[in-house]
Amino acid sequence: MNLNHFLKSDREKAERLYKSLQFLVSELLEDAVKEGDFDGCIELAGSIVDHSRDLKKMQHPEKVVQLNEIASEFFKRGIDVECVKPPTRRVH
Repeated sequence: MNLNHFLKSDREKAERLYKSLQFLVSELLEDAVKEGDFDGCIELAGSIVDHSRDLKKMQHPEKVVQLNEIASEFFKRGIDVECVKPPTRRVH
């Protein structure tokens, strides 16, 4: 997993979630399938979905992460930076 796609403040949590996700899939789910514990499989699948959704929410393109880090450096130096969106074109 590429941690560069997560904000610095989220990287530790993302790494923990990813490791937990790997454990759920490679260890627990595999054991539940072998044992025929299909209720357990359903419960584990729900946890896998939750972890995946959390990671997806936290993930950003690398350029967004870089811009956030640059803005944070400016803020530390007392310069307030805001995101500005380009104007939307109205078609009449």
